[in-house]
Amino acid sequence: MKISSRNNITLLALAMLQMSFVGAVNASQANMLMQQLDKDNDGFISLREAVQHIELLRNFGLIDDDEDGRLTEKELANSKLTPTVSDTKNRVTASLKQQP
Repeated sequence: MKISSRNNITLLALAMLQMSFVGAVNASQANMLMQQLDKDNDGFISLREAVQHIELLRNFGLIDDDEDGRLTEKELANSKLTPTVSDTKNRVTASLKQQP
């Protein structure tokens, strides 16, 4: 096997590994958002529940692929617009607590 073929195989393997890692991170963020915001534990984030997170609320309609008015963990994981859980500056409840 030529060196360039080995390099191509190595690069392809690294790219596949990176894609699987990014997918796992997105799924993890989606799961954490679901746990944090799904207050009635029905497996969905409703519009009423999404108001707790401004960035999620801002992109709610774009993330809601089937346009049923609620977000599933799969929709959150598949969307590039899903905000991170650690972004507490965008949470309404955090900003309300900071006001005197």
